[in-house]
Amino acid sequence: MLRPEIAQSWHRIESCGLDPAACIDVGAVVEPDPGTRLRRAAGPVLTALEGHLRGSRFALVLADRETRLVDIRFGSPELEPVLQSVGVVPGQLFTEQVSGTNSVATVAELRRGIAVVGAEHYLESLKRFACYGVPIRDPLTGRHAGVLDITCLTADASPLLRPFLLGAAQQIADGMLAEARGSHRRVLAAFEAARLRAAGPLVAFGPDLVLTNDAAADLLQPVDHAALQALRHGRPGAVHTEVELASGRRMVARVEPVGGGGFLVELERPERPSVVRVAVPVPDRDWHAELRPRILRYRAEQANVLVLGEPGTGRTTVATQLAGAGPVAVLAGALVTVAETHVPLAEATGGGTLLVEDAHLLAPAVAAHLGHEADRRGVRLVLTAGLDGLPPGETAAFGARCPVRLELPTVRSRRDRIPALAGALLRERAGGAVRFTTGALRTLAAHDWPGNLRELATVVGYVAGRRSAGDLTEADLPPGYREGPREPVPGALWQAERDAIVRCLESCGGNKVHAARRLGISRTTLYRRIRELHIDPEALRERPA
Repeated sequence: MLRPEIAQSWHRIESCGLDPAACIDVGAVVEPDPGTRLRRAAGPVLTALEGHLRGSRFALVLADRETRLVDIRFGSPELEPVLQSVGVVPGQLFTEQVSGTNSVATVAELRRGIAVVGAEHYLESLKRFACYGVPIRDPLTGRHAGVLDITCLTADASPLLRPFLLGAAQQIADGMLAEARGSHRRVLAAFEAARLRAAGPLVAFGPDLVLTNDAAADLLQPVDHAALQALRHGRPGAVHTEVELASGRRMVARVEPVGGGGFLVELERPERPSVVRVAVPVPDRDWHAELRPRILRYRAEQANVLVLGEPGTGRTTVATQLAGAGPVAVLAGALVTVAETHVPLAEATGGGTLLVEDAHLLAPAVAAHLGHEADRRGVRLVLTAGLDGLPPGETAAFGARCPVRLELPTVRSRRDRIPALAGALLRERAGGAVRFTTGALRTLAAHDWPGNLRELATVVGYVAGRRSAGDLTEADLPPGYREGPREPVPGALWQAERDAIVRCLESCGGNKVHAARRLGISRTTLYRRIRELHIDPEALRERPA
């Protein structure tokens, strides 16, 4: 009979559909980054342990917070090919969905130490091994940082594995703390040097550290701290960009990196006057404020417009605003038949607008009919579609009647605006009695939000119902949204490159060789960018090309 924690793990894996006879797919291997704080702190500890294990048939395995194997040490070289044959290789993703029940994946799931011996493994290929793993917690942030595991053949299992690993995990955590303190000292020194020359607001960010001068303390709100941290895109070098603060003031932000993962932000007034913006009732709530002048112009010109965007980016809202207050007939592209178009076309005839939602889902015959009738009746068109536009054939020919194309931004492409938007949504739902902490806003800004505005609004609505007053922290966020990033939140340039690689991998079914050829880069470069941009090729492998 299985122990309760093992049985629960098996149940989780069965619900994912993993076959016990399956082999771990080494196609998901990504070259580990040696420069992470976990790797730097763990390196000396693993080297010392490797010396103690020399000559024994034991292996030390280190996994990062994403449960990817980043370092493996062997006491005896004879064990290396044995583990490699079952997929235990550096860079391999080792979640329960991939590798079943074991003391790396299951420890990451439970966040506590556990032994998995022989038949307790879910995958048949791992049943000849015994392993014990313990979690590593970042002592600075309190978040899960990784797993340290020791593995051997079942015949060599020993009850001494647990205390052996506990001490090593603590040494790694101590090393991470020491490095963070060193980073704090570097950030403080850089802040003090910059403070002497800075004429305006100055902010310094380090691991779990924020420093401000008086000018910044008076100017910035907690939501601004999260937005400024979102300006970093994870690459070395300075960043120079214009930002809008929660107060509505526009400033120029000069971002300079500091060793150890910190950075300075110096704010100053723009040299040119700020552009006059269209007034809206709640500026933070209007995600499409930057597009507002174009929306108003196209509406006044009665232009035919194709609105492109991912689901949840507000395609219907923008299309409705473009249509204006005149007669508007609405069709749903996925459902309409030729017979059902007659009444809407009649309503839009004579100066009205035909709004077709999800035009990319129109049947070719319906698209051809609508195009012909729109031309004959002089009907204005406003269409919405996904980012890929309209499929070739009659549907694309119908969309060709729209000379104007308006592409809506995704939430992840404007991470610096997520804190202000989340705060505005919370005020709409709960009034001013509750507010997000800076840590919660930073965590929200770190997520990819595949559902865009709709998903963010749903999460904020969930949080608003949990507390009637006070501060909302990361613990109040729904499960799956509570883990923030270790690195500064990436910005638009980072996200644009990531999206391009993800789309190419999707079109190639996750095949990195084909994707590299299509992108015109070497496989080595693609592997490095996959790692740096936090892309999981395994998640793309099952998507249809």
